Amino acid sequence: MLDARLIPRGTDGRTTRDLVDRRAMPRPRPAATLLAIHPDAAGDLVLPLTVRRADLRDHAGEVSLPGGALEAGEGHEAAALREACEEVGLDPGAVRIVGTLDDVWIPVSNFELRPFVGTLESAPALVRHDDEVAAIVELPLRGLWDPDVAGMDEFEVRGRRIRAGVYRIGGALVWGATAMTLGMLARVLEEADAASPAPRAS
Repeated sequence: MLDARLIPRGTDGRTTRDLVDRRAMPRPRPAATLLAIHPDAAGDLVLPLTVRRADLRDHAGEVSLPGGALEAGEGHEAAALREACEEVGLDPGAVRIVGTLDDVWIPVSNFELRPFVGTLESAPALVRHDDEVAAIVELPLRGLWDPDVAGMDEFEVRGRRIRAGVYRIGGALVWGATAMTLGMLARVLEEADAASPAPRAS
């Protein structure tokens, strides 16, 4: 479930969704993304994010999860795996899809994004796709709850001052749909942890 605190808002409190009449827009383009959780060299769980090239048409320079639009006749899961392979060299055969999160509508580009959660048994050899990806950064999973990583920030986007939930990773600022998706993952993991039976005392 989407955490409303992570949705970007202007100084007047309105979100992009408040400023756009979705009913008057064309049908959103279906897209998919992958949260590929895997151990790093030290054994800590991480997931890869991409810094998009500054000259791309959509979401230039932003930090995002590997993903993109569906191709003709393609399903969401297949698109998530294909895009992760194309953008960061992730082998689809090494990924075990364990679930999905809620769809996220992105008003500025009119994408309807479906996030897939996948796991890998070992650290993959990631290779960025030069045409789309400027850099790959890895978010430690524990950073989802670290106040030095996750928090609120105020900044300017396209001439509009906004306040949004963000994640800070190695100098990169993660916000918008990616931050909202990470927030959903954090909530799902918290709920799963709370539902786990407590270990019995010996």
